[in-house]
Amino acid sequence: MTDDIIIDGVTMPTPALSGLTIKKEKIWSNNTGRVANGDMVGDLIAIKYTLEITWPMLSRADTAKIDAAISPAFFNVTFTDPGSNSRITKRCYSNTPSYPVYSYVDGVKTYKGVGATLIGK
Repeated sequence: MTDDIIIDGVTMPTPALSGLTIKKEKIWSNNTGRVANGDMVGDLIAIKYTLEITWPMLSRADTAKIDAAISPAFFNVTFTDPGSNSRITKRCYSNTPSYPVYSYVDGVKTYKGVGATLIGK
């Protein structure tokens, strides 16, 4: 089984070491809250995934690949779910990505620490 991150059918560059954090956010109903005795009540209506990704040194081509993949309003992301250890695909959108420039010298990887957060729709 591959652990690659795939966006709309395109395999992304491998994230940096410790460069991928997957969060599973519980979405609760409007009636959720604490009651008089302090117990929590409410209904869990969904679990949404967030992927925080940082990449190592990247070429201009790899950076452009990431940018093209996360630029649409929404896109499909395939990744390994840490809870089930199986591949899943979720519809996501991206926050504002960052593109730290390392160097513009010819032959040198151009970007270091490119990052984006992919958020479940």
